[in-house]
Amino acid sequence: MKQAWAAQTRSEVLKPRWLERGDVVPIVVPPWSIDTARGNCTSLVLVAPPSTQFVLHLHPWPGLPSAIVSSAGALQVTRCGKDRVSLLDLRLEMRSPRAMLYARVAVGRTPPPSLATTLPARVTGPASPSIDPGPAPPRESLAARLAHFEADAAGSGAGATESARLAAAGPARITLEPGCHRLLATAEDPSPRGSLLITESDETHPLRVEPDDNGDARYELCTLRSRRLHIALEAEGDDVEETLALAHYGLPSGLPERFGPELGERLLQALGGSGAPRKLGSLVFASLGAQGLTPLPQSLLPGTCYVAALVTVHGSAQMLSLGARAGATNVEADVTSDQPGTHLGFCTGTSPHAELEVEARGMGVAWLVTLFQTTRARAEGP
Repeated sequence: MKQAWAAQTRSEVLKPRWLERGDVVPIVVPPWSIDTARGNCTSLVLVAPPSTQFVLHLHPWPGLPSAIVSSAGALQVTRCGKDRVSLLDLRLEMRSPRAMLYARVAVGRTPPPSLATTLPARVTGPASPSIDPGPAPPRESLAARLAHFEADAAGSGAGATESARLAAAGPARITLEPGCHRLLATAEDPSPRGSLLITESDETHPLRVEPDDNGDARYELCTLRSRRLHIALEAEGDDVEETLALAHYGLPSGLPERFGPELGERLLQALGGSGAPRKLGSLVFASLGAQGLTPLPQSLLPGTCYVAALVTVHGSAQMLSLGARAGATNVEADVTSDQPGTHLGFCTGTSPHAELEVEARGMGVAWLVTLFQTTRARAEGP
């Protein structure tokens, strides 16, 4: 790498890092590497043993990826001009059990040679062509599908299930009580498939739920208040009918009401919706925050387990993640684009000291983090 990058204005090796699975550490590029007087392009290469897997997270920047995955234990990134801003916030996430990782940073007037030229042994080659998996297995009958839906609902803690006929000729009107509700619209094979249109009244804009590859439409709705819904089937022809199956899950005990129904519903979804713990325990901490990296040190009970949840309050988040560190435990969860929040669990050891950490990037983003105690501390003494 030193020989290949000899044409760069300046090139240096950063301090090696010994990392273990789950570690997320910052990488700080030196000030000279973004000095416009030395060059317009800044480059970073990360090298570890070929079997190592890691991810480089970059500051979100329009038109550029915010995460780069290693290939054969190496990756290289170059940013020129104003795009170098994305290198001012770098985080390295280790996904392999453990490895020593080396980094070299350089600045120059032009990008250095590609990694494929410098380290050809790290080139994995073209991906194997996809293999035809063969025809899909035959679908179960409608009765069998509905029976499996009811069995899955009962096994996952549903309090009740019901079904109704859903026709394209007119909507079904149902009332949902506080809790989470799974919906499945399915029909006999073969028959035309349709989309679900869900509204709370005839005047509101409907929520559209498209069918999957099998023609079934699935949706989960969590609410903290009673809601009357109109569920319509949009299909070609008024004679199309489907069966609408519903599974109802009660609210977890301990879910706080003080945040209001809208934010409470987001919190319920972040905790897993219908898969949320049935008993949350006591709320021991809650905090609002905004963009940036926010450490939240905690003094907790030793030998105790907790669940933390993070939700977006408002704004558009390009990246939102929640981390927790307690002794040797280091866990992290990211908020995906189709979810309002996320959650994670951890347990303290003999030390009561722990730290939550929230990282948020985006326009006008604000968040709420909550921490619930799920089990009591272990008894001390014999």
